[in-house]
Amino acid sequence: MKLMKKIQGAVHTCLLPLCVASFVFGTTAHAQDVRERVIKFSHVQPKNSHMDAGAQKFADLVAQKSNKKITVRVYPGGSLGGDIQTLSALQGGTIEMTTMPPGLMIGLSKEYAVFDLPFLFNSFQEADEFLDGAMGKSMLDKTPAGVVGLAYWDHGFRNLTNNRRPVTRAEDFQGLKIRVAQSPMIINTINGLGANATPMSFTELYAALESRAVDGQENPTSVIEANKFFEVQKYLTLSRHQYNPLIVLSSRKMWDQLTPDERKILTDAAIEARAYQRTVSRDMDSKALASLKSAGMQVSEISEAERKNMIEKLKPVSEKLAKDIGEPLVKQVRAEMDRIRAAGK
Repeated sequence: MKLMKKIQGAVHTCLLPLCVASFVFGTTAHAQDVRERVIKFSHVQPKNSHMDAGAQKFADLVAQKSNKKITVRVYPGGSLGGDIQTLSALQGGTIEMTTMPPGLMIGLSKEYAVFDLPFLFNSFQEADEFLDGAMGKSMLDKTPAGVVGLAYWDHGFRNLTNNRRPVTRAEDFQGLKIRVAQSPMIINTINGLGANATPMSFTELYAALESRAVDGQENPTSVIEANKFFEVQKYLTLSRHQYNPLIVLSSRKMWDQLTPDERKILTDAAIEARAYQRTVSRDMDSKALASLKSAGMQVSEISEAERKNMIEKLKPVSEKLAKDIGEPLVKQVRAEMDRIRAAGK
């Protein structure tokens, strides 16, 4: 019996260092898969905006998941450049991450124009179901060279503001000079409604409205409120003519240097931040409308009959855009929307 205890004690004494070493080296080996690094995350919206809320939540999640080894520094308000400059910097690897509407990448990947088809989505629920489903995920694989798509967040339904008159019919767009994003799809849509679309960087927009270089612009209400456009615009129309998701993007140059563990941390954090960001964005959108009314903006709505009239008026634009994007992809997207609507009835 004493001999057995001695043998067991000896075995335990021999194995304990091996177990400890195995644990230490195993932990160290895993820790080596997450290296210390700083990621610059740039976006064009102000601090505390819906876009910034998502970026900050993402930064917190990455810090938590990486045991604070990966630091995400958020640069709001276009401090590192507008969307197009940021996209170029992302491809070059001088900025590591950003988020923006997918339509801004049309010049590099024409398939992304499909998100900007006018009146494609009727509700947030439809948009979420599409984006989080198989079709939305397949679109993440179509990001242009130099960037990687991780997840979709929320930007919102775009609405029109201007300084000249209330807009409640398609005819009211006639002759208005409207600033638009640098996207062929929205340029064609606004021109198709009879206005004069004027592409311009978002960072230049407030000054252009203030100087009356343009009559108006179109953006989600949360963006209109956060950027204080109510100071330089009188009329708001809840046109909801286009829904914009946000796509969370990584620089391919950085991505290719990441370990599998680091890639998983960034992807999981982007997806995990999605529900929070969407909730914040839509809450801001709702509160922004009340705030804009309180600030003195005159708010108009588009009737369902007039909405159908606008869709009809934009048919030639939609048909041309479908050819430019690729008719098979547009048919796939419309079929998916039909399926989502049928399932929701």
